[in-house]
Amino acid sequence: MRLRDRLASLAAPMAEPAVPTEHTAKRLTGDVTDDRDQRIVRLRSLIGEVAARTALPSRVPALSARGPQLLPVGGSRSTPQGALHVIERWLDKAHCHGRVPVCDALRVDAALVARLALDATFEGVDLTRLLIIDTETTGLAGGSGTVPFLIGLAFFDEGVLKVEQLFLQNLGGEVPLLQHLRERIAQASCIVSYNGKAFDWPLLRTRFILNRIALPELGPHLDLLHCCRRLLRARMPSVRLKDVEQELLGFYREDDIDGAAIPGLYLAYLRGEDPSTLLPVITHNDHDLVALAAILSRLCAHFADVAPHDDPRDHLAYARVAFRASDFERVDRFAEAAVRGSDSAELAVEALSLLAAVARRRGDSLAAESAWQRALGAAGTGRAAARVHLALARLYERQLKDPGRAHQHARFTFEVEGPEAQGRRLGRLRKRIERLAISG
Repeated sequence: MRLRDRLASLAAPMAEPAVPTEHTAKRLTGDVTDDRDQRIVRLRSLIGEVAARTALPSRVPALSARGPQLLPVGGSRSTPQGALHVIERWLDKAHCHGRVPVCDALRVDAALVARLALDATFEGVDLTRLLIIDTETTGLAGGSGTVPFLIGLAFFDEGVLKVEQLFLQNLGGEVPLLQHLRERIAQASCIVSYNGKAFDWPLLRTRFILNRIALPELGPHLDLLHCCRRLLRARMPSVRLKDVEQELLGFYREDDIDGAAIPGLYLAYLRGEDPSTLLPVITHNDHDLVALAAILSRLCAHFADVAPHDDPRDHLAYARVAFRASDFERVDRFAEAAVRGSDSAELAVEALSLLAAVARRRGDSLAAESAWQRALGAAGTGRAAARVHLALARLYERQLKDPGRAHQHARFTFEVEGPEAQGRRLGRLRKRIERLAISG
């Protein structure tokens, strides 16, 4: 008989009869031993048998009881706030990440960074004291329940880059890490990150608050993700750090861990699984930190002066950033390079439009006219040409006071203005032409 059937057969006769019987009366007075008690004993025995069959073997301990193990890298330091596990690496002065020397970041001009980042607070900042930050966390969504278990830091010390990774050995030991981070931020002139403004710093700020640690006073924050989006998005479908690293630095990671797998590996570590599975996470974080130093120097080197071999889309992107930074001389150089290096009419029109906008900012209407006329020659026909005709119609009407030429261009603005706006413009210009003819 199966165990389930045996249990059912034992449980069936357990109900008391509605009317007390002689046997029941004798049992209540202790005269006889009811076999019901024996059934209860047997039932309890069978329940124990079932529990024994379904329980884990005693020789296999539960993972949760094993607890976190020591990492095979780094070492523990004693601090007033508790133990702090730190993994350190000093890079050689000649170390290159891909094809870019990391120490080139020491020669970056702060004024150039201010323009590149569109952030004037970087003017005059000592970039040799920058602090690079990158975190690995228990989740990718953020929020107060997400914990940074690896805080990666990188900074220059005596001309070489030092990588310092703070590892959280248990979820209750954040205070030593945060206190150490607070001290590093206090020593730094600025922060460099990749998506740090939206993710890393808000997360760290939350941990400071939840652990009742005074927030550090943060200096200027350079988020290189924003820079890469502005400069590379035109020719790169993705500006993930790994993709930018390959494109700008020529560095290809081998066996790099997927970021989505990182939280699970840390949770497995907390359950007591092999801590060596976290080594790829530590390497991944290390690469991120070193890559940011190299990317910073590479972007600034490209922005400092025109490199003829660069992609014309990059030249146009740098020209746009320079225009937003009101660095008009740099706009001239990069926009002209974009026109020379491109066989795309659309790109050439965009670059020449920037040149015309710079001329207008300078109050040089003739230079603006020249730029728009060049753009008209590059545009050919279609909507792009209509847009240039509209710009020329406005220029001749408002700045150069030549309604005749304005009218000539206004006849070709239908695709961008529509019939009503074009009709009003043409009518207004005809009246001005007639008044000039009468007065002349």
